[in-house]
Amino acid sequence: MIGSLQNLMEPIEDLDVLVTGAGRGLGRGVACFLGQVGARVWIVSEIESELEMTAANIRKKGGWVKTRVADLSSESQRSELAKEIKSGSDRLVAIINNAAVLERQSLQDIQVDSWEETLKVNLTAPVFLARDLISELLEKGGSIINVSSQAGVLGFADQSAYCASKFGIEAFTRCLALELVGSKVSVNSVTPGLKIKPTSITDKDISILDPKVSQAWADPISLGPAFHLLARLRGGVSGCRFNALTLAKYIAEYGSELTVRELHTVAEYVVPGEENG
Repeated sequence: MIGSLQNLMEPIEDLDVLVTGAGRGLGRGVACFLGQVGARVWIVSEIESELEMTAANIRKKGGWVKTRVADLSSESQRSELAKEIKSGSDRLVAIINNAAVLERQSLQDIQVDSWEETLKVNLTAPVFLARDLISELLEKGGSIINVSSQAGVLGFADQSAYCASKFGIEAFTRCLALELVGSKVSVNSVTPGLKIKPTSITDKDISILDPKVSQAWADPISLGPAFHLLARLRGGVSGCRFNALTLAKYIAEYGSELTVRELHTVAEYVVPGEENG
């Protein structure tokens, strides 16, 4: 829903932002960029060594960061994470649900445990983190950014679980946006739009890959401006799907203020009936 763009944005400097799946790839790039622009970044990952690498990068640039090792498929660990953020943050203004797992399996090979793990991390975790933390955003406003992919709108062979989870993320984004109409909370989905390291490849995996493979991946920090802009939204633009690369290029060319006025044009998907604001 794209409504009035007046008072639509707020700086996030010295305010708290949660980034899940921040140990590597897109999550690391986004967390590092937000740290550079002054946000207080809470980062979550299942692998401690990767998480500490992200934290070190943020601190090296003078940023504030809080790490939390957590398995987001675990209800108890998600709950503890939410409690820690509620008690330890000054003011949470953005939740970036980026954590994801991708295991390629044909229907004949897929196992219940891998199916459930994918859905728990990719879909259940974003839903219940949003549920547990939405009260932190509602009073003064905030933004929920759900990371999707082409698998959220297209089907791919041997990716039934992953595609189901990402189609689910798109549906959840639009449903929650409708629930929050009239509030100061924006809810949008984002697909990277850039060839970056696949979700399933760890830092350890990279060390044994042919360098030519990893050299073909772009640095996801270049998508940071898109996430920064979306994290600053406070209602009015919600229920949309954005291509982060397209949005980042638009910001670079036209600046944030003009881009916000043109978000309905930049978005890949806008709620029907809201295309003209």
